[in-house]
Amino acid sequence: MTSSDVITPGDEHRDEIVGLMRVAFNMSSGTLAERAAWLPVEKMRCVLEGERVVAAAGARDFRQWWGGRELEMSGIWGVVTLPEHRGGGLATRAVTELLEAARARGQALSVLYPATQRPYRGMGYELAGTMTRHAVALDDLPRGAAGPLTVEEYASERDLDAVRACYRDSVSSHPGPIDSDEDDWWPSRVLGRWFSDDVQRTVVARGPSGIEGYASFTFGSDPGGPLEFEYTINCRHLVATSVEGWASLLSYLRGFRGLGQTLRFTGPPAHPLALLVEEQRVRPVWSFRWMLRLLDVPSALSGRGYPPVSEEFVLSVEDGLFPENRGPWRVVADGGVVSVWPAPEVGRVQPISIGTLSSLYAGSLSAWDAVAFGLVDEAAAPALGRLFGGPAPWMYDFF
Repeated sequence: MTSSDVITPGDEHRDEIVGLMRVAFNMSSGTLAERAAWLPVEKMRCVLEGERVVAAAGARDFRQWWGGRELEMSGIWGVVTLPEHRGGGLATRAVTELLEAARARGQALSVLYPATQRPYRGMGYELAGTMTRHAVALDDLPRGAAGPLTVEEYASERDLDAVRACYRDSVSSHPGPIDSDEDDWWPSRVLGRWFSDDVQRTVVARGPSGIEGYASFTFGSDPGGPLEFEYTINCRHLVATSVEGWASLLSYLRGFRGLGQTLRFTGPPAHPLALLVEEQRVRPVWSFRWMLRLLDVPSALSGRGYPPVSEEFVLSVEDGLFPENRGPWRVVADGGVVSVWPAPEVGRVQPISIGTLSSLYAGSLSAWDAVAFGLVDEAAAPALGRLFGGPAPWMYDFF
């Protein structure tokens, strides 16, 4: 092979890729063999220098909610380069090939959690939402009798489909949450051990109509506690579709008081769980921003849901990676349903970068802030603001 070839790796590359990730991500050696066996190499790209893997990236298949509708999304993960090879654009080449393949498969969007933002901005990504972790002391959870619903241990054969339905009911009206049909996503990543030796447990709150809430959590150390065995409850998912579901899960989790000190959970930046806590004790303790890129502008614009507004404008897009996205496009919103057609060149239309459009699309960047930063024409701001305005985008899941 020639220097710096980009390849789809095979089984023979598994150990080398995991070794590269161990260096880049400071992973412990305990789960390396398990991770190597798990790697979805068919959805990865590696850069070889000679016969050696020096950079890699992977993709996962998701659906992401925008305006009450799901769009196919490629989640980019595991982007790594050996330290001595950084700065040469090798990982960018791997990611670019993954994006080209995702667009060809019909995935209109791509999302990633950036370790560094600059190279991803160069590929058309921009900041679009957050993963926010909140904390509350177990002593501050509602006191009193046990919650109204039965909370019991999750059984995968019986409960998996109902848990997934509960999740969908809970998040489908929010911007940004994701779902996946990949075999390992729900059983392992959301509800299972996922390369960890921590104690892991999942419980469901069962009501007359079925599962109305669930919690998937592990125990983590509590560094502020005087006793070695004190711990924090770290929820991967803490989800409910009813007040009764929330109350029952919180009552159950409060029962860990004693050695258990704190509950940590992810969710919207302003989490509604705070409505059930007497004092202002539910606080965000950690936040990480993710980036979005539109891969197919017409499909992304016409595929998401919108407020019931009617607008019409011409959009010209700067996209160095996919010239097919440039347009110009005539965008017509009629009662919240958007159609996109190629537009003839009519006068001067100020182009918008694909990154800016992606951030506006998410509702993360307001149209008026975009004007203030010189990113869009002031004349376009009212229509863009009415179309893309909404609550802050967020996700439960890191990938």
